[in-house]
Amino acid sequence: MADLSITYLVLAHKSTSRVTRLVDKLLLEDANGQVIIHFDKKSGKAPYKWLSDYYAKAPRCHVLLSRVNCGWGQWSLVEATLRMLRYAQDSHKTDYYYLLSEYCYPTQRLSALKEHLEKHRGTNFIECEDSSWIKGGIREDRYLYRHFLDKRKYPRLHRWTYKWQKWLGFKLEVPKGLTIRFGSQWWCLTQEAIDYVLLVEPTYRYFFRWTWIPDEMVFQTIFFSFLKESLFNNILTYSYFDKNGKAGSINDKKNIPDKFFFARKWL
Repeated sequence: MADLSITYLVLAHKSTSRVTRLVDKLLLEDANGQVIIHFDKKSGKAPYKWLSDYYAKAPRCHVLLSRVNCGWGQWSLVEATLRMLRYAQDSHKTDYYYLLSEYCYPTQRLSALKEHLEKHRGTNFIECEDSSWIKGGIREDRYLYRHFLDKRKYPRLHRWTYKWQKWLGFKLEVPKGLTIRFGSQWWCLTQEAIDYVLLVEPTYRYFFRWTWIPDEMVFQTIFFSFLKESLFNNILTYSYFDKNGKAGSINDKKNIPDKFFFARKWL
């Protein structure tokens, strides 16, 4: 059997040093791994050019030319992920796609990750939970109303447009066939699963485009609605959250269970 292959998708936002720390580690420890980087367009041309030049002679690392301005809680994060996936579809095939951010870092050797995936080959690692998974803030209203604005930039206006829609009764209908589910953004999915997601996603894009925090909903909902027979309702990236659902930093891996292979917000 051929060596299991992984394409690592890295959502990067501002720190070239964090990106290179992660990507250099991936390329060093996974001899046939591919890495695709989306560097947030709003972070400027200079760091993007530096990153592109840095990996210009690394044949297994690809820094996307087609980029979007990423806003927290907005569709742009899903769009950036889809662009990485479409680029991969056009350039190569792989056994697994592992979505990471520049804040992620391995907690075990990548050989252990590959052994785990080989043992469970064909299984998809993604959370698909009901709305009780959400720790704080709105739940069903994330998708029943349109959220047009970046909440971090325009917090009052964001809340006002949401309340206005509720008052007027401008509620959205969930498309037929979809069962809305939520979960961590950081999944690990098979080539077959990604093929299907890319096939059906355009059908539901209009509905998801203005939902709140769609990166915790789009893949999870499509997967649960159509592909749950190959679902392992778990993820491989560890994150620490406070009681309000805010991600915290991690600086000690001794308390991270062995079932995780990366940690989010690793210092």
